Amino acid sequence: MTNEKALARKRLILYLFFAFAIAWIPWIILNMTVGFDQWFQGDLAPSFLWLLLISGGGPAIANFLTRIITKEGWENSLLHLRLKGNLRYYLIAVFVPLAAGLLRGLSLTIYAGDFSAGSELNAMQMTATAAAAVSNSLIIAFNTFGEEFGWRGYMNPKMESLLGKPTTVLIGGVIWGIWHAPLTVCGHNFGKDYPGFPWLGIVLMSLFCIGTGCFLMWLTDRSKSIFPASIAHSAINNGSAIISALMVFGVAEDTKPTFPLLLMIFLPMTVIYALFAILLFRKRPVRTASAE
Repeated sequence: MTNEKALARKRLILYLFFAFAIAWIPWIILNMTVGFDQWFQGDLAPSFLWLLLISGGGPAIANFLTRIITKEGWENSLLHLRLKGNLRYYLIAVFVPLAAGLLRGLSLTIYAGDFSAGSELNAMQMTATAAAAVSNSLIIAFNTFGEEFGWRGYMNPKMESLLGKPTTVLIGGVIWGIWHAPLTVCGHNFGKDYPGFPWLGIVLMSLFCIGTGCFLMWLTDRSKSIFPASIAHSAINNGSAIISALMVFGVAEDTKPTFPLLLMIFLPMTVIYALFAILLFRKRPVRTASAE
């Protein structure tokens, strides 16, 4: 192993230590003392919001700490907006997750609902809700920046220099999925009422992070900025669900999550992630200067 790769490996290990410690230590302590249902999503959640923002931003803090401790500097930090020539990536970051949410809602209605049931919202309310999905994706991106500046801004480039892009997608996705484990085992993401709880939830979260990672890595690779991925991450977490709810008609609240139903729900995003995986791994033609 060359000195350069040895240093990259050292920095990657140090980064992962900080990223997990900053999140896992408070999460585990709060789960054991206060209880997940109280501190994360219950009556006490507002009181712990500041701690959730800090711990959830652990990957970004880990990026800063690792750079400072190892005297790496800020070259290739991906912190520039790079709007010139990259506006299309910002648009893709917003509208691809929203389109996936729309297809997810339609799929759910086709399988378990009834279009004739109609919507409780009028046209003006539906338009306002769709606008809220777009604005939420942009505004709440400050929160998802805490993860993206770490995973896409530091872990992936370091890992890719050591293992290559395909392995980085797989291993990086699993690491990202496991990072959520203290929350997943308490019912976040998938709840508790499913076969194989909680270990299957960790596996599903890892698979989700592998697929999502393809999309977010593609955005970062093309834009050379961390901000499109932050916006896309926010759109996936927030805006996509809002758009999806607009397209759900006549689905009973007590509908059981059977395998075919889950397949219909996750199929649109799976197809989209597969497409971006192809784009991510496809070799781009090298541009040569034309002869004068």
